[in-house]
Amino acid sequence: MTKKRKSDSRVPNKTYWHLYSLQTLNSEKFIKIVNKILRNEYHLIK
Repeated sequence: MTKKRKSDSRVPNKTYWHLYSLQTLNSEKFIKIVNKILRNEYHLIK
């Protein structure tokens, strides 16, 4: 009998952020995300 391997599929990084989801972040994470939005690495959904 052969063992089944788990697939190594991972969830991709979140690149689109909604205003409401930013409100729930802690301050350090919020600053990192906003900096990436300002550098156009992430996108903001209004």
